[in-house]
Amino acid sequence: MQTEGVFTIVVNKKQEVLLVKRKDLPIWDLPGGRVDEGELLEEAAKREVREETGYEVEIVDKVGVYVRPSFHDVQHIYTGIVTGGWGIENGPETAKLKFFNPKCLPLLMVPHRKKQIRDYQKNKRHLKEILEDSWLFLKLFH
Repeated sequence: MQTEGVFTIVVNKKQEVLLVKRKDLPIWDLPGGRVDEGELLEEAAKREVREETGYEVEIVDKVGVYVRPSFHDVQHIYTGIVTGGWGIENGPETAKLKFFNPKCLPLLMVPHRKKQIRDYQKNKRHLKEILEDSWLFLKLFH
């Protein structure tokens, strides 16, 4: 069975990228998660940002669709800007929030997120790519 997720590159006025430090694994990620049955992708992206960060966002564009065959997973990557709300520091899924300069992203991030952020920075839009996971990642998480 294939899973479908949405993740949003939320940027501030300095073009820094909002990342969340997950509670389940001590790694940084874009705010996002699974799409509920019948939910529109952009609505799911806004919901996930709100749940994980406390911020309300406007979806601006779509970077692309990234397929991970090893995990039977499709990820929709959007861009967004904060329109309201306030950041939560310690939520049910989130241990920490922080805006990062895209040139100084944390070392421990979910695989492929740096590539997706670079695609955004290079102004790539509406991509469709297949992502291959390393054998080490597959061994640890599959």
